[in-house]
Amino acid sequence: MYRPSVSQLNATSMDIMNTIRQNASPEYQASIPAIDNYTEIPKVGEVIWGYPAFANQFVSTLVNRIILTLAKSSTFNNPYRELKKGYPQFGATIEESFVEMAKAREFNVEKAPQRELARTLPDVKTAFHSINWRVQYPVTIQYEDLKRAFLSPEGLNDMVNRIVESLNRGNEYDEFLLFKYLMIKGVNREAIKKIQLPGDTPTDAVTTFKSYSNLFRFVKTDFNVAGVHTNTPVEDQYIFLDTGMDASYDVNVLASAFNMDKASFMGHRFLMDDWTTFDNDRFAQIREACDCIEEVSASELMAMAYIRAILADKEFFQVYDNLTTMTENRVESGLYWNYNLNIWKTIDYSPFSNVVAFSTQAVTPHATFEMAITDKSSTENATILTLVTSEPTIDSARLIQNQDATGKGIAVHPYGVIIYPEGQTTFTPTARIGNTLYTASAALASTSEVGSSVTFNKNA
Repeated sequence: MYRPSVSQLNATSMDIMNTIRQNASPEYQASIPAIDNYTEIPKVGEVIWGYPAFANQFVSTLVNRIILTLAKSSTFNNPYRELKKGYPQFGATIEESFVEMAKAREFNVEKAPQRELARTLPDVKTAFHSINWRVQYPVTIQYEDLKRAFLSPEGLNDMVNRIVESLNRGNEYDEFLLFKYLMIKGVNREAIKKIQLPGDTPTDAVTTFKSYSNLFRFVKTDFNVAGVHTNTPVEDQYIFLDTGMDASYDVNVLASAFNMDKASFMGHRFLMDDWTTFDNDRFAQIREACDCIEEVSASELMAMAYIRAILADKEFFQVYDNLTTMTENRVESGLYWNYNLNIWKTIDYSPFSNVVAFSTQAVTPHATFEMAITDKSSTENATILTLVTSEPTIDSARLIQNQDATGKGIAVHPYGVIIYPEGQTTFTPTARIGNTLYTASAALASTSEVGSSVTFNKNA
């Protein structure tokens, strides 16, 4: 991964013109002189606009070398830039792996011979994050606007900054919404565990924040959706507060809750405008054309009304910039250039990272939930069933490799794949949501067909 440095355009119009000349073709360089005086800008501009081929070179280099560089740098100028992971060097899919800590065994010299060459494979869990955000931000550069930019010493500089600002503001606002989207969906799908606050006063909240910040520092399975043994040091913890709640707290008190001085804590405190609104209209056109983002429903926003803050490991947000590039098209009949800033991102959250949402509402586990069989395949040696939760609000349900399955040689993947070996046809599956365990109401047979479902009841 790499991150581009944040850049600002401090060059004058004269600097821009000379930079473009340095990167232009030999024909351009031979015909367009370098300039060292502002009074030469209009004259050189007349030469450029007198030859369409030179004008095209000028605009193409201006956009792809200067505007695109600034726009790409600006992708990190968003409120939550600390949580982005950068640009992946290769590939379109990010593989996130978590290796569970090794378990101790007793020392026994009598068992040494059979242990000597035996393999002890690590317990590796993997999640894949793929590009799921492909959008374009269009901008038009008109011949007349560019021509006017040559009439003042700072004309080109001003025009470039206006274009970059337009592209950057659109991209930055959308990125802010995508982070908000992850948190709203995470809470409603129970990928983010809810913690009930003992009261709704600042004192109650700060005490609870401190308690869970301290708990995050110890190895536990309670606060990540995959149930792995992990911890989060305080320097990797970030808290999100809406503007109203943030105003209720003394920053020094909050900083002390995280065992930080005020200056350090301010870098770990993020403001959210509020939890109960979402700009669905911003993505309406995108939703019509693709399935990369869902609408945030009114019921989901109502559920967020009880949320006071979210505490997260910085690795919870798996957000990557995969592609930032421009495409261009000159429209000869209208004397303008159409450019599209193409932005590809990976927007996801990690199942292995600690995260909790603090709520004033009582937190009650589901009494029951269902998983439906969505796929089935058979070979001579095995039958494979794929189960998915029927209720989209439950994203955190995980199947368990229980003793019934292990004893029969049946493999159970936590994300819903069950492999029956030849000769084994039934077992009773179990699952969990967070730390709550569930058992299927009936045995699941390998003969079950796509479309049938399994009901899980909470254990007593």
